[in-house]
Amino acid sequence: MGTHMAPQYANVFMADLEQHFLSSRPLTSLLYLGYTDDIIIWTHGKEEFHHDFNNFRPNINLSLDQSTQEIHFLDTTVLISHGHITTTLYRKPTAHYTYLHASSFHPDHTTRSIIYSQALRYNHICSNPSDRDKHLQDLYQAFLQLQYTPAEVKKQIDRARRVPRSHLLQNKPNKESNRTPLAITYSPQLKPLQRIIKDVQPILKDDPSLSQILGDRPVLAYRQPPNQKQILTSNHTPHNKNTNAGTYPCNKARCQLCPHIYSGNTNIGPNRISHTIRCPFTCTSTNVIYAIVCQQCPSAMYIGQTGQSLCKRINGHKSDVKSYNIQKPVREHFNLPGHLITDLKVAILQQKKLQNQTPMRDCRIGINLQIGHHYIRFE
Repeated sequence: MGTHMAPQYANVFMADLEQHFLSSRPLTSLLYLGYTDDIIIWTHGKEEFHHDFNNFRPNINLSLDQSTQEIHFLDTTVLISHGHITTTLYRKPTAHYTYLHASSFHPDHTTRSIIYSQALRYNHICSNPSDRDKHLQDLYQAFLQLQYTPAEVKKQIDRARRVPRSHLLQNKPNKESNRTPLAITYSPQLKPLQRIIKDVQPILKDDPSLSQILGDRPVLAYRQPPNQKQILTSNHTPHNKNTNAGTYPCNKARCQLCPHIYSGNTNIGPNRISHTIRCPFTCTSTNVIYAIVCQQCPSAMYIGQTGQSLCKRINGHKSDVKSYNIQKPVREHFNLPGHLITDLKVAILQQKKLQNQTPMRDCRIGINLQIGHHYIRFE
């Protein structure tokens, strides 16, 4: 969905839309549950609710799947049988068992918990024990195909089966814990560490200072070690590898400055004095002296300085151009007849401590004609 925040924005938008729509209904729905893009509704009418919802915001169109016998919601099928509501497991026809393979480099408790948590989910969803056992048998075969040992799979499934379903249906508040996470990189050689922590915990608990600082026994948390892909390749790809002198686009996907970059290594000012660029720069360079030139007016140049990145500073200039009530030289020039913001080109002249710059007195024509403090002397 684009950015990482896109699902959250979509959820907030739909929650607000649903709240306004439901408050406008003459009758309150008997049931309205939703998760992301999946909604289950028990309404007072068949077609009316769906039709009114799509007309409430025409650019949002919801598809409808209705039935008087059964309906699918997430991983659950809700059925009405002999006047009673029952539930069973639902799996899409295209779904596959994509659980962790037994040979994966993970702690043993991880593979065990995968079997147990899935079996517990089946026990939670299926209201009919015989129907649950049928699905658990399919789950058993799926783990065997992933090279899990039959004895361990059976042990974890039986363990989950013994948990009463009434207990699983209860809403349990989150337990508060005073245990400090101890994060380490996983290695099979660290198996005795849990036992060592358990053995030394009484010693730490008897110490008045350490017992207050550390609290209860720490929770051992494993971080993923480097896998083969991470070892053989680098996650960091430089956006700009150019070492030649000049200013170059950073080539970042969202950078708005890259199209305006002038990559030459020599700049000629309005007074015909040339300046040679001696270092490589990009849009993200900071503490720089920069020059803005106009493609329509070769004799026009604006020289400025900034402690920000070049990208942020030029974005400020572009914002000035769009703000017609601001009297600034760059804004005035690029709003002249026949000028466009695409005519703006920029290059970094040099990078140094800006507080040591002095005005440049031999360049008095150009875009910033009347504000001499923008001219810089190059030593």
